[in-house]
Amino acid sequence: MSMSHLSLIYVIGAPGAGKGTLSSLLASDYGFHHISVGDLLRELSRSGSLNERTKRAIQQNELIEIDQLTHILESTIEDLKKAGKTKLLIDGIPRSIEQIIPLEDTIGPPDVVLLFDCPESIARQRFLARNIPGRNDDGVVFDKRYQEFVALNQGIVEHYERWGLLLKIDTSGDTDSSYAKLLEGLLVK
Repeated sequence: MSMSHLSLIYVIGAPGAGKGTLSSLLASDYGFHHISVGDLLRELSRSGSLNERTKRAIQQNELIEIDQLTHILESTIEDLKKAGKTKLLIDGIPRSIEQIIPLEDTIGPPDVVLLFDCPESIARQRFLARNIPGRNDDGVVFDKRYQEFVALNQGIVEHYERWGLLLKIDTSGDTDSSYAKLLEGLLVK
């Protein structure tokens, strides 16, 4: 299925780095459709649209199989294209270097990859302070997801830096200052 004629922004960052908050602001202000991969997967899991293995992986905060992820994203994006939405901001992908080629082959390469970066202590504080229904965001979950991010992120960063697509944004400040840095970075890019 052709995903041509899409404007794609991928957003990566540690849990609590501000991906959802800043992505929502950018989408709202600049006409992008925001897809939170985590929210999408949790919604599909609750609706019974996923197989048991995938549901279990989501419940245990593990990566799902790439063929399942690409199928879900391809279907979601095709529906959005039919609705006339061609400017997409996708937060939460890729989560490993092994996901890059299958994702890009399926939905297309990004125009830019935003890396939201803040110290672990700030990310942890934000993560633990959020109260999202249906999510078990506690210290154990944060530690697992943060360590996974640290272990898997460097290869992703190096890949997109090599292609000149990575834009690293310091999100250690409050929402307003982080958003201002994001907009400034995008203007330069």
